[in-house]
Amino acid sequence: MIENLSDLKYFIEIAQTGNMTRASERLGVTQPSLSLALQRLEEKVGATLIERSQKGSHLTRQGQALLVASKRMLQEWERETRMIVQGQETPIGKYVIGLHSTVAQYTLDKFIPSMLNLFGDIEFDFIHDLSRIMTERVISRECDLALVMNPVAHPDLVLTKLLSDEITLFKHPQYKGDTLLSDPSLKQTQDLLKSIRKTFPFKREVHSSSLEVLRLLAANKAGAALLPKRVAEIAPELKMVSGSPVFKDELYLAYRVERKKEESFKKIIGMIKESF
Repeated sequence: MIENLSDLKYFIEIAQTGNMTRASERLGVTQPSLSLALQRLEEKVGATLIERSQKGSHLTRQGQALLVASKRMLQEWERETRMIVQGQETPIGKYVIGLHSTVAQYTLDKFIPSMLNLFGDIEFDFIHDLSRIMTERVISRECDLALVMNPVAHPDLVLTKLLSDEITLFKHPQYKGDTLLSDPSLKQTQDLLKSIRKTFPFKREVHSSSLEVLRLLAANKAGAALLPKRVAEIAPELKMVSGSPVFKDELYLAYRVERKKEESFKKIIGMIKESF
């Protein structure tokens, strides 16, 4: 068990900056203090955590594992202390929200500004990745909550539907080519590819993990893109390709079951639900 939370904070800063001098400046502590904190951690875990050289500091395999665990422990500590300080009523401190960067474009503006105005001591960190990964991070307590597409039920999660969407083919009316723009890592794309040729017999493919990039390319007549309707609507020149197959999407709010007991967390959840 690691008793000194400051040592963990120092370790995280060293790991993220990759430089003892820069970490010292950011934290406002001396380099010897950082070195002692790192030494205590390495003695506690029984392994070298950071390898230092003239080019900077680099995490070892054990260091990488501790970095993940350290962030999770500090998040848990912050959550527990803010519950005690505020009598579990007013949201304060940092909340980590996971969601795909595309989902962020049409959701965060609905509730984040209001929360920042209402709760003077609240902060947010946003993590962007596939919905499947964000769901896993909520389960592992790396995220406080997540906005995820089409989640699978899990006994540790509360899942609340927020809105529906459709993924289908969009293109500029003047585009007459044969290029398909898509993100093949999405399950929605994989399902639609089975039948999309009936509507759009494409010969070439362009892939991107960014739906924003695909939308931009389609709007500039580079191809026809598989996009969520809410994403495509940001570019009004894009139109649905008539007769194209449609994948029904559903956006859910996901958080761990035990968080329902926290009055402060319930206020956050309530504001998110009301915004949709």
